[in-house]
Amino acid sequence: MISVFRQSARPLVNVRARTVVGRHAALAATGVRFNSTETPEPKFDTSLGFDAETVSNVSNTLTSDQWGYMKSVGLSDGWWPSDLIQTTLEAVHVTTGLPWWATIAATTLGIRFALLPLFMASSDAMARSQAAAPETKVLRKELNTAMARGDRMTQQLKMQEIKKLNKKYGVKYSRMFLSPGIQLTYGIGSFFGIREMANLPVQGFESQGLSWFNDLTAPDPYIGLQLISACLYAASFRFGGETAISQFSSKTQKAFMALPFLSIVFTWNMSAAVLVYFTANGLFSIIQARLLRSAKFRKMCGMYPMQKPAKDGKGLMENFSETWKEMQENSEVREKADEKARTAALRQMVKAKSQRAIIEKRDK
Repeated sequence: MISVFRQSARPLVNVRARTVVGRHAALAATGVRFNSTETPEPKFDTSLGFDAETVSNVSNTLTSDQWGYMKSVGLSDGWWPSDLIQTTLEAVHVTTGLPWWATIAATTLGIRFALLPLFMASSDAMARSQAAAPETKVLRKELNTAMARGDRMTQQLKMQEIKKLNKKYGVKYSRMFLSPGIQLTYGIGSFFGIREMANLPVQGFESQGLSWFNDLTAPDPYIGLQLISACLYAASFRFGGETAISQFSSKTQKAFMALPFLSIVFTWNMSAAVLVYFTANGLFSIIQARLLRSAKFRKMCGMYPMQKPAKDGKGLMENFSETWKEMQENSEVREKADEKARTAALRQMVKAKSQRAIIEKRDK
């Protein structure tokens, strides 16, 4: 009897067991877990993996002999001429390992050498203009006279003759102004760029000078660099300046030769780094002037030969200023003549109108 009851109850046990197993499987599938205690939420470290002091120490280890130093100290961060000069100085200093005084000198000489073809083009244009000057001067006087008379036809003819003359000699006035524009842009960029480096100062400037000017951030205590650079610039003016073409009269040229020495009043307290640039730039100016004055060099480079100074002793600038002054005076004369002609024409119109009115009254 008992055995029969056990056999009859076995299917019920199996069903209940399967039901319990099925429930556990469902709970496992849905990821639900019932515990007597709550599971603590995981905590994550949200702090940065470095601190500011460590980063500062790492950045301070960047020296001026490594790429990126200039930007790390706030220099060469744009495309202004001064920024480009600072970038170039860093490139030369890092790649060559030269001390800073030699870096400034070598960079200055290298840039001036790269700009030499542009100064050659400017010198060539000035020499051609000098060759055409005697004929051009005659034509311009005739043109100015025609302008003063108000002779439009003669004006057009003379302007055509001047154009033909310029074409004959190959005169291109745009090239004549290359050297002043280049020198101004490069000079301003170098001056402000190097001065900013000395004022910071860039690492190494305080100890990588030469001889008596070991500290490039301080002025030359003996005014030696000021005197050397002044002598170099005066000699450069003596040889005709950057283009070797005398652009001023002999008196004006002598005055320009005195200017570098007078400028010592303003350069005596400048940093030695800036004066090293002035000295290197003045040295190359003399070399460039001597080359451009050489007949052999000009012939080898296909440049127009230099002309002898004019008998009146006037340079290009004086001739240009005279021509411009004459044009202004003739323009004023022409305006006055035109005003008189308009006034006379107006009077004639009034007179003719009054005469017509008188005739009409008579007819009536």
